[in-house]
Formats: sequence, structure tokens, C-alpha cells
Amino acid sequence: MMVADLPNDLEWEILSRVPATSLKELQTTCKRWYALFRDPRFVKNNLSKAATHVIFNARSGYSVTDINTLIHSINLRGIQNSFDPLLGVQGKLNRLKDSEQDKICDIFSHCDGLILCDTYEYGRLVVWNPCTGQTRLIQANILVISNRYVLGYVNNKKSCNSYKILTFNSLLCLVDSSRAKFEIYEFDSDLWRVLDDIHPDCCPISKGVTLKGNAYWFASDNESKFILKFDFTRERLGRLCIPFQKNYADQTVLLSVVREEKLALLQQWFDTDSSKMNIWVTKTKIDDDNKDLSWCNFLVVDFGKVILTSDALSYMSFFIDEEDKMVVCSDTRIDTKTRTRIYFAKEGIQVHQDIAQKPNKCWPFLVSYVPSLVQIQ
Repeated sequence: MMVADLPNDLEWEILSRVPATSLKELQTTCKRWYALFRDPRFVKNNLSKAATHVIFNARSGYSVTDINTLIHSINLRGIQNSFDPLLGVQGKLNRLKDSEQDKICDIFSHCDGLILCDTYEYGRLVVWNPCTGQTRLIQANILVISNRYVLGYVNNKKSCNSYKILTFNSLLCLVDSSRAKFEIYEFDSDLWRVLDDIHPDCCPISKGVTLKGNAYWFASDNESKFILKFDFTRERLGRLCIPFQKNYADQTVLLSVVREEKLALLQQWFDTDSSKMNIWVTKTKIDDDNKDLSWCNFLVVDFGKVILTSDALSYMSFFIDEEDKMVVCSDTRIDTKTRTRIYFAKEGIQVHQDIAQKPNKCWPFLVSYVPSLVQIQ
């Protein structure tokens, strides 16, 4: 039987299980597939079945012509099978299609296979789909170095998502959160606007993550610590519970996303002679109906005599493989020389690997990434 003879629903189901990186190469096979791979319903279905990859961002300002050698993709499935902590380039990512003067210096946020990047051209952002190579350049409205950005969307079930970017001044949130203002950029209108009725009255501490279109941070005010949520559909802030009560003076708390379904929270602190890590995962999938979060303890790691400094944890990130009970962390240690270390911990097994960085001031971090065919509007 030829592919053309298959029932449409069966053909749809088969193709939706093919990785987006392969579908991209097949889109010119016929007009029907070309149209299908741009159908928002198909793209969402394919994205829901996609395997997670991880981008290793060197944040070192290389030209886009070198981007293929700077961003490394780790296939989680390969790690599961062998627990081999060796990093390498897995395939090639599409280069940015703009001039070489646009140099990526940071990755702010990501969702649906789209990555929001900062460039060395002051105030210029770029949204990039590494799978398709499609990009969109965006001029920031307020040029403040301490501004943070996070990508999210309004979930349209029957059509493509309406993407937005939220920004706020993290330094002002720290000094006087009552004066901090949030601004939002809409892809549909190509305009920035101030959210006059949004006041955080707290300080987001961690880097923001996006899940199901909404943004989440670990945050605190004068009385408590919690998860701060921004709903891109309602354009409202909310507070959700965290799984721990005890705090440490030198602790680091980070958030991550698990398979585009759950949140993971990492708490790491320093004891008298070792560094310790506790990781929690939300018990249920995150959706718009969650009034609060319910957590379960995922993994406890004691690194023993392998002591990390507080400087290293300033540039730390992590992701977990829930199925295989494993966590992978990245941090940069700055002492006599700058170097990045990758940590693998799996049910009591810890593996530590140093990765030399060049130039000296690179602060890499891991970004969970799902290749997709999402079109940047």
C-alpha cells in the first residue's frame, strides 16, 4: 500500500509521531504534506509526542556562523539507555538567517520549540525556531540591562497560539517591588504595552520558565517564599505553594519543566562539609485549572566532599528525567580559571564532569528543548 492510499486519519497519526526535524525535510514531498505540517492542530499534536532535547547555551557571543558548534543537543533517550555523561553535538541546528552582527549572548526563555534570545545589539531580541530556522527580530521597548524577559502564549485550542513576551525590571523588584512595572509584547500587534494594574509586590528570584503558555518563578516577599505565576491569557499574577518550609542562608532554588507537563523545583544548600540537593516534582500535570500545586519528593542528592562554591551556583541550571529518576545539572565555577561542570545524579549515583570553557567568561546553562514546526507569526 502506498502512503497516498492510507486513510487521512491514519496518515495523520503516523506522521504526528515523526520527529519535527525529519518532517521539516519531508515538507516538500507533496502539497498535501506541506499544508499539513503548517496546520496548527497537527503541529500541536506532533509537539505533544516529541522527545525532549537539551540545549547547552555557551552565552559567549560567537557569531551566528559558529552557532552549530556552540549549541549542543543531548538526547535524553541516549542518556537513559547507558547513563553515559558525555556531551556531544547531536545533529545540526539551523543557523539564524540574519546578518552576522546579530550575536546571541543569552537565552531568556523558550516554549513550544521557540527560543527567546538576547543579542549583543543593545535592546534587540530575537525569537528563533532552531528546527525550522525561522526567526523574528523584536526591539525592546525599554532598554534596561536588568530587565528579564519570558516567552508565553494565549492557548487557542483550535488555531495557532498567540505568543507574547513579558518583561520587568528585576533590580527594581528587588529594591522596591511596589514600583515595578510589567510590560507585554504581542506578536499579533507588534506592540509593547504597560500592564498598569499588575504589581508583583515581591521579588522573582529564579529564572522564569514557561509551561502550558504561562510563566513561573521562585519568588519571595518580606513574609514568605512561593511560586509566582503569570497567566498570559488573563494577564494576571498568582501565588502557588512551594514544597519546603526550611530555608538556608546560602541556598539556591531553581525551576525547570518536565516533559512540558510538570514543574520541577531544585533546592541546593551547603552543609559543613558537603553540598546537598533536594528535588521535587509536581504530582499532576499543570493546566489552567490548577488552584495550587501538589508536590512529591523526586530525588535527594548528597555530593559529599565535592563542594560547590556559591559563585558556581550563581550560574546553575538543571533538568530531570522523571522516568529514569535522574537529574542533570550545569554550573560554572569561577576560581583560578572559569570552567563549567556537568553533574549527573541517578538514584544515589553521582557523576561529575568538567567541561573547559573558552573564552573565560562563559556562563552556560541547560535549556530543555522540544523541536517543533511551530510557525513564528
